[in-house]
Amino acid sequence: MDYTEWTFNEKTPIYIQLTHKLRYSILSSRLLPGENIPSIRSMAAILRLNINTVARSYRLINQDGLIFTQGKRNYCVTSDSVLIQKKRIQKIKRFCHNYISVMTELGLKKQIFYLLYRNIVAVKIKISLLIYKEKAALRLLFG
Repeated sequence: MDYTEWTFNEKTPIYIQLTHKLRYSILSSRLLPGENIPSIRSMAAILRLNINTVARSYRLINQDGLIFTQGKRNYCVTSDSVLIQKKRIQKIKRFCHNYISVMTELGLKKQIFYLLYRNIVAVKIKISLLIYKEKAALRLLFG
C-alpha cells in the first residue's frame, strides 16, 4: 500500500483521520489479513507525522483487534478474516442506520426505503438470471 498518497485535513484530529484510513484499508481489503504494516516510527516518517499521533492511532486499531504487534516494532493486520468481515458488516449497518435516520428526519418515509431495497434486490436477481442464461447458452454452443 502506498501510504504516501494519504492526506490529512485540519478540521479533524490527525490521529482520528489516520485511524479511519487504516481501519477502512483493512475493512475494504486494501490491507489484507496477515499483511505487515509499517512500524510506528516508519509510519510517522512516511506520513511526516508525530510518533505519538501514529502510536495513538495504532493503539485504537489494536483495541479493535484489527492489528497486533509481533515483537516490539512489527505490526500486522489480523489474520482473523471472520473478525474483519464482522467489523465490516457492523460498520455498514451503522452507516445504513444513520443514513435512514437522517433521511426520515428530513421527511422521507420508511416505506420508500423498503421499496428501494426491494427494487435493488429485484434488479440483482434479474442480472443474476441473465448471467446464468448467458453462461448456459455459451455451454450449449461451446460444450
